Amino acid sequence: MQHTTPALIMRDKRRAWRDRLTRYVVSAGGMVVLAMLMLIFVYLLVAVWPLFKPASIGKPQALLWPQNTTALAVGVDATHQMAWRIDADGKGMFIALQPQGKDPQPLQMRQFTPSAPSAAASVNGDLPTTALATADGKILLVSPQFHPVGKTGDTGHFVPDWLYLRGATPEVFDTQHQPLRQISLGMMQKRPVIAAIAQDGRLLLGQSTPTGWQVHPVVVNTPVTQVLLSPDARRLFVLSPTSLTVFTLNAALEGVGKTLTFDQQKMVSMALLPGASSLLLQNSQGQISQWFDVQRDGERELTQIRRYQPALADSLMVNEPYRRVFAAIAPTGELAIYSSLRENAVLRASIKPDVKTAWFDPQGKGLLAETAQGTFWYPLSNDYPEISWQTLLKPTWFENHPAPDYVWQSTSGSDNYQAKYSLWPVIFGTLKAAFYALLFATPLAVAGAMYTACFMSPRQRSVVKPAIEMIGAFPTVVIGLVAAIWLAPIIENHLLALLALPILVPLIIVASAALWTRIFPTWARRSGYRLDVCLLLPVLAGLLTLWFMLAPHLEIMLWGMPLHERLGDGYDQRNTLVVAIALGFALVPVIFSLAEDALFSVPASLAQGSLALGATQWQTVMRVLLPSASAGIFSALMIGLGRAVGETMIVLMATGNTPLLDNTPFQGLRALAANIAIEMPEAVVGSAHYRVLFLTALVLFMFTFVVNTLAEMVRLKLRTRYSAEREGL
Repeated sequence: MQHTTPALIMRDKRRAWRDRLTRYVVSAGGMVVLAMLMLIFVYLLVAVWPLFKPASIGKPQALLWPQNTTALAVGVDATHQMAWRIDADGKGMFIALQPQGKDPQPLQMRQFTPSAPSAAASVNGDLPTTALATADGKILLVSPQFHPVGKTGDTGHFVPDWLYLRGATPEVFDTQHQPLRQISLGMMQKRPVIAAIAQDGRLLLGQSTPTGWQVHPVVVNTPVTQVLLSPDARRLFVLSPTSLTVFTLNAALEGVGKTLTFDQQKMVSMALLPGASSLLLQNSQGQISQWFDVQRDGERELTQIRRYQPALADSLMVNEPYRRVFAAIAPTGELAIYSSLRENAVLRASIKPDVKTAWFDPQGKGLLAETAQGTFWYPLSNDYPEISWQTLLKPTWFENHPAPDYVWQSTSGSDNYQAKYSLWPVIFGTLKAAFYALLFATPLAVAGAMYTACFMSPRQRSVVKPAIEMIGAFPTVVIGLVAAIWLAPIIENHLLALLALPILVPLIIVASAALWTRIFPTWARRSGYRLDVCLLLPVLAGLLTLWFMLAPHLEIMLWGMPLHERLGDGYDQRNTLVVAIALGFALVPVIFSLAEDALFSVPASLAQGSLALGATQWQTVMRVLLPSASAGIFSALMIGLGRAVGETMIVLMATGNTPLLDNTPFQGLRALAANIAIEMPEAVVGSAHYRVLFLTALVLFMFTFVVNTLAEMVRLKLRTRYSAEREGL
């Protein structure tokens, strides 16, 4: 009988205390990990939420604004502190944007024309410019200027002033001295260009020269109601009630027009969105439609793309100066704000009725409206009008594209570029890279694990397994660099040889084994599989080397050119095959190690019982060991999938980073993780690009979380099933 001594009692207490402490520490660590995951999720969600925050309009602020005349042109400075205004009397002024109750005095008031201008037009850009047409057919060009004062870098205070681009005296534009009832202004290589409709209906087009305006008539066979120049003055749009004529102009303002006829529609107004690629047309019922050029049969054709809802009859159409956002304002005060990519209004609200003129501020932070009751400033919250679930997840018809499509192209060298944020190309690229990498790594890793755990001697296993696991320590940036610089050209030059390997390698192995056992049956029985492998590997290496040497010549014999040249544009040197091999090489150690542990952990009694019942060693592996270790092997594959989905450097360096929806292995791709690594350093904090990148990070986080959760559920189910079967045995 064993006696309990005080020392044993104290040792048991210390052991119980350590066990409880360890349990608490491990539990606390697990809770901290879960808390960190939740914090990451919350942080990503907070960064993404503003993308889907609905647009809103604030309460109007009444401004002490001149009420005796209507404004012809209005603008707001970048700091939203001051507005400039040119009224129907030809008088220009600057006014502080302050609410009613204060008494700001107009600054820098100036009379530009001796009489009321007959028309006015403005163009935005580095130098915002307004053209004023006088009653005798002359033109005056003025530009508002805001000069910062104070310390260097202090942009909080400005001194406004007016700049005359061609002198303070209006210059003759129409030699017949008729009033110009409508004009449009553009800048061709920093030279002003004006299109105008004279009082008698003549259409005039002129450009500024050192000596004056060089003007020539434009012949159009229909009555002209509106004329519009693109900001670069390369295109001229001439609108009549039933047709639209588009002229493409050269440096001499010469060009041939193409006419588009409207069936059963009467167009009353038109406007260009920023970028000058999209034209807005409004019919007599107030329906606004978007049009831009589409490539068809080798020619670009102006095509209606979408129609915006709701349609507000007799509405005033107002564009933002820099974003593709516009508004329609009905006489009743009903306001609808649209984004060019969304057919339904971003915001619908009611403002003061009888709006005569209205302007957006440069950043879309507010709307300035002149009404019969006064002038009002409406603060707007509409930060990301171009982002919606439709533009992110559905085919969207972007400017100058032939059809609706999934496109990710966030930036360009042009300031007029329309960003495209379809998520499917990068999601598809992520899944495509993971699929092909697992397709390459899974057979090698699982087969290697089966051989190491079930056939290899303990001494060999102690050498082979650590060696394969050490491969997992290779830096992925090194693997990506080797794949991009060395592997990609080899695959390109030996494409046929590589594509034939999945068929050729099993044939060589089976044929070599069959010949070995048939020619040398006695040695085959005595040597066992160890000597077979030692003899097979040199044969396999030699035959594959010979195949890679002959395959390029076979390509020339079959097609008269290398296979990659025959594929043409369908083949990119840094493609999915390169990613599959490089990323698969990085996945093999992970899958191999976990799968081998799962197979080696199966009780030896199961294998011994199977062999004792007469099963061969191969039958034992396939029908006993693999099912018993299936939960662990499945976990290994899921961990490999998670590693493939989250891999950055290999996918970044080994592909062309082209966000394409192409399921062939010969084209490049762009994965979520690589996309974040490429574009996040260039994204402006708080911009739509910046927040969409956080959205892709959230998608990647959620995908990994869901896959791992499902994998754990399946693993537990498999383990319970095969544990019950083993107990039944």
